[in-house]
Amino acid sequence: MIRIAAIVVTHRADALLARCLATLAAQERLPDEVVVVVSGPRAEVDLGGLAGAGIPARVLQLPHNPGYAAACHVGADASTGELLLLNDDTELQPGCIAALARAWTGPAHVYQPRIRLAGDPSRLDNVGHGLFPDGACWALGRNGPDGVPASPPGAFSGAAVLVPREAWRATGGYDRRYGAWAEDLDLSLRLLRRGVTVLPVPEAIVHHHLGASHGRTGADKLRALERNRTRAALRSLPWTLVAALPATTTARYALAGALALAGRGPGDGVPPDSRRAAIHGMLEGMLEAPTWLAERARDRAGWTLGERETLRAMWERRARWEDLCRPAP
Repeated sequence: MIRIAAIVVTHRADALLARCLATLAAQERLPDEVVVVVSGPRAEVDLGGLAGAGIPARVLQLPHNPGYAAACHVGADASTGELLLLNDDTELQPGCIAALARAWTGPAHVYQPRIRLAGDPSRLDNVGHGLFPDGACWALGRNGPDGVPASPPGAFSGAAVLVPREAWRATGGYDRRYGAWAEDLDLSLRLLRRGVTVLPVPEAIVHHHLGASHGRTGADKLRALERNRTRAALRSLPWTLVAALPATTTARYALAGALALAGRGPGDGVPPDSRRAAIHGMLEGMLEAPTWLAERARDRAGWTLGERETLRAMWERRARWEDLCRPAP
C-alpha cells in the first residue's frame, strides 16, 4: 500500500480551496496526509472536514508568493509519501485516489487523472498533454466529449497529478526559477529523457475550474508560458529540434493564428497584447540559452533516452489535430 501526500497550493484560500479540501475528505481511499501551502496574503484555512475524516493535515503560510513551483517544493519537503499535486481549483470525484493507488506500479510513471471541465463535466479538460516539435504542448481531448484519447500523453497536467517521490528527488522536482506556468512541461520533458512516462488513469476523475486562478489568456501568463516553454525546449529536446526552434515555433504561431480566425484552437480568444507578450517571452527564453544549455549538460548524466528514442517518443505523444481544431472551452 503506497502512502499518498496531497499537496494543495493556494494563493487565495477561497471557496474553491474549500471545495477541493471537501472532496479530499470524501474519498473512499483517503490521502495519508494533506499539506495546504498558502502562497500569498495570510488566510484562514478550515481543516475541520479533513480532521473529521481522520486525515492528518496542516497549513503552511508563506511570507510571500514565491511562485507555484517553489510553493510545491515547500509542501513536498514537509510531507512523506508519493506526491499528489493539486491546484486549489480542482475537485476530486469519488474513487479518484483509490484509482490512482490501484494504478500504481512504481516510479517508472507519473500518474495522470482524467480531468473534466468543472463547468461542463461532459467535456474534457485533458488527460495529459500532447507535444509540439518546439516543446509546446496542448491538452489531449480539451473541450471534447468525456472519454480517453487514444494518444499517450507526452506531458502531465500540473492541475492534478500523482508524482513518485523518487522521480521528484531524482530530477529536483519543479524548477523554482519557472515561478508558475510550464513547470509541469519542463518536468515532464526531463522525466521523459529519463524514461519516466505519463500513465493515464481514466478511472481517477478530477473536475477542474479551468483558468479560475489566473485566467487563460492574460499577457503576463502567456509571456511566462512562452519563456518557460523555450527554457524547457533548450534544456531537454533533441538537438535537431533545438536547432529547428525558430522554424517550428513560427509554424506553431502561424497555425494557432489561422485556427483562431475560425474561432478554434489555442489561439482563439487571445487578445493582441497577449500575443505580443508570448513572442516577447519566447525571445526572453532564447536570450537565456547559455543558462539552460548548461542545465542540459548537467542533466545528461541521468538520461536514458538518446536523440532518436526521444524523437520517436515525442512523435508518439504529439499534439493531435482533432484537439487543436476544437473551439476553446
